[in-house]
Amino acid sequence: MTFDAYFDWLIPWEGSAYENVPGDNGGPTKYGIDQRSHPDVNIRSLTKEQAKEIYRRDYWTAIAGDKLPPRVAWAVMDSAVNCGAGRAAEWLQTALGVTADRRIGPVTLAAAAKANDAGLAAAVLDIRERYYRSLGAKAAYRKFLKGWLNRNNDLRARLK
Repeated sequence: MTFDAYFDWLIPWEGSAYENVPGDNGGPTKYGIDQRSHPDVNIRSLTKEQAKEIYRRDYWTAIAGDKLPPRVAWAVMDSAVNCGAGRAAEWLQTALGVTADRRIGPVTLAAAAKANDAGLAAAVLDIRERYYRSLGAKAAYRKFLKGWLNRNNDLRARLK
């Protein structure tokens, strides 16, 4: 369960086409890389390899993916991709019962190393599901809820 394997799982969910979906606050998007989060990237001409490097640099590195147990890394990574690295770190810390400072450092890494990998990944995904459902209660986000939950459940099944 490496970054490369995660990326291969991710791309079918994110898609490879250039899109500009009404109601998506990220604006133009390709390979899941959105203009709002990456204002200096030419989204229309973005290649798959460039997207992969953005995911590695801006998300995997930010969540210390190489230092987390594999299943946990995937759960936190995908949460970071969809909801931001700070929020993903907070969810991990909440699941671990450590101070939630939204940064994955030595205390969080030590606690994660001692935890049951599959159980901790499931706990992060449970928190994420509750977040999605809270957003889905708002009219502006309702149309995205089913897709968010399908993705969360697919990842949950993969990480068992």
